[in-house]
Amino acid sequence: MFLLQKFISNIFISPGIFIIFLIIIFMMSFRKKSVGKGKLLLLMTIIAIYLLSIEPIKDLIVQPLEKNYLPITRAGLEKVDCYVVLGGGIYDNSPKSLSSTTGSPSKAALFRLIEGVRLYKESPKKIIITGGIVYDGEKSEGSIYSELMVDLGIPSSDIIIEGKSKTTEENAKFTKGLMEIDGYKKIVLITSATHMKRSKYIFEKYGVEVIPAPTGYVSRYKESYGMDSYFPAADNFVDIRSAAWEYIGLIFYKIKN
Repeated sequence: MFLLQKFISNIFISPGIFIIFLIIIFMMSFRKKSVGKGKLLLLMTIIAIYLLSIEPIKDLIVQPLEKNYLPITRAGLEKVDCYVVLGGGIYDNSPKSLSSTTGSPSKAALFRLIEGVRLYKESPKKIIITGGIVYDGEKSEGSIYSELMVDLGIPSSDIIIEGKSKTTEENAKFTKGLMEIDGYKKIVLITSATHMKRSKYIFEKYGVEVIPAPTGYVSRYKESYGMDSYFPAADNFVDIRSAAWEYIGLIFYKIKN
């Protein structure tokens, strides 16, 4: 399921689909009868690349995911047994200052970890950090996240590492097992705002009571857009790809279940 979802998202969202279009256009350029169609396809490809790289289109695609749940309130923190921070990628061999170890969280994971620290300092509870070795790395996401949280002042005794999971479903499955050991039933789920709908759905499928704590918003929620919002930017492309991954994931899980 994971590899199929990854394959589909990579094919239909940047840069895979545009590489396919450009290969088709290149092949059509050798056939005189297809030159006109090739030019039209090239124009459509250029327009698509432009639209998918500007802020208004990015917001149009991303915000329906981000707006599913509001940020958590102080009252919500008092209703749960523990925090769960979902993994979001690492650079496991990247240099690390003031340490003999290596590894750092991805940008998406960093937002989640900082939110976990913020909420812990507001209302201290055990934190389950979930994330294993997804592909062929040398360290689990959970181990690297734990090191950073300790550096930011969280006692290691309050951190529980789940270091086996490779997918959001495994995050939920293995976290549920750890929760049962301590009798935990209700969690604050900390993950990216675009990822929250799918994550909450999966955790609840495993019988976990969830209060969402979305973070890492990628929309600026402007009332109006300036000229700079219509300049192409690679970040917009990346954010749209991440949102597409979530939409595809939701479809996959609904079909599967």
